[in-house]
Amino acid sequence: MKNGDFVEIQYVGKIKETGKIFDVTDETKAKQANVYNEGNKYEPIQVIVGAGHVIKGLDESLLDIEVGETKTFDISPEKGFGKRDSSLLQIMHLNDFKKHGIFPRAGLKIEINGHWATVRSVSSGRVKLDFNHPLSGKTLLYEVTVLKKIEDSTDKINAILKVRAPGIDVLSQTISIEDEKVNIGLKGINPPYRSSLEEFIKSDISTYIPEIKEVSISFLD
Repeated sequence: MKNGDFVEIQYVGKIKETGKIFDVTDETKAKQANVYNEGNKYEPIQVIVGAGHVIKGLDESLLDIEVGETKTFDISPEKGFGKRDSSLLQIMHLNDFKKHGIFPRAGLKIEINGHWATVRSVSSGRVKLDFNHPLSGKTLLYEVTVLKKIEDSTDKINAILKVRAPGIDVLSQTISIEDEKVNIGLKGINPPYRSSLEEFIKSDISTYIPEIKEVSISFLD
């Protein structure tokens, strides 16, 4: 693979130290490992190599694998979810939570001012919060399979839509390519997100599908 390639991949992500699976794209493997969550969507993902659609270490590993291959890669904290940062530990008074009807306990995830924290301990009327990513400081192990390389321009645009609008039903969108121009009709996009989404899609197409010179996007209610 090389930077700018569109690929479809499957992977299993584990914490190297414990072997615990924290992310998996295959439903059967999720069930076999007893980490299946009915609310999750299990399917191969489509990414652009080098575009930062996945963590840095996984992105870089795609440069060392071919279509049809399965390889396992160690990923350091620096190229995973970062090193642990002691400045992201915070102490709050227990009463600040109780007056809002919250009774913290170790391991509980709490959202504070738009940021998620994990409760590390509760003692002597104080609550220790950790705003680090739960996987920060962990060396990761990824088993990656490249299923295919995406070559068709319409399929590439669909891949961009999946990345930029997670959960979008690409089959309900309209894509029409004629010569060097593409017309895209998007459904199910709430107005507050339309402007930024349009900007991202146009930028991605310009950068990664240079044969398309003009992009027109309309939002269909």
